[in-house]
Amino acid sequence: MSNDPETAAQSDELGIVGEVLTTPNLILRPLKAGDASDVARLANNYKVASMLTSIPYPYYEADALQFIEQRATSTDKSSVFAIVEADSGILVGVCGLHANHEQLDLPYMGYWLGEAHWGKGYATEAARALVDFFFKAGSHDELLVSVLANNVASRRVIEKCGGRFWKSGVTTTTALEGEQKIDHFRITRESWMGAVAA
Repeated sequence: MSNDPETAAQSDELGIVGEVLTTPNLILRPLKAGDASDVARLANNYKVASMLTSIPYPYYEADALQFIEQRATSTDKSSVFAIVEADSGILVGVCGLHANHEQLDLPYMGYWLGEAHWGKGYATEAARALVDFFFKAGSHDELLVSVLANNVASRRVIEKCGGRFWKSGVTTTTALEGEQKIDHFRITRESWMGAVAA
């Protein structure tokens, strides 16, 4: 995986407008209004929504457009990317780096893929590109990643990025009733370098 040397930048902030990340199979680029229908089609899926805490369900095109517009005008130092297949140009998911988590006081990473694109290694590829970008472009030493405790596949992705279990908590989702157990992982510069070397 690599960052385009023409657009790579050094910054202490997470939000770098226009940044594009590339991997062998994917392009991570800023979301645009024209992506709304694709984002809605992928996110309006119970299997996807039940693993996420931050999106409504059902999920409509208006929700996607509102999200994209909010990200475009936000000043919260976040970077949100469309995950696109390099060969086909098809949008397969969304990922991002965000400013400090309200409760845990750490910048954090999130990602999700449409169900049709599970099992292809895309989540790992996108997540590793984000982690690499996070540590190269900024001065932060730790990154938070959280996952519902029953999401085994996402736990594996986090571990491949050098994530180490930190602690558990509870959360809610719009797709599932009641409180859900959530596990928090921390990725440090040291653990990331270990994952790169592995």
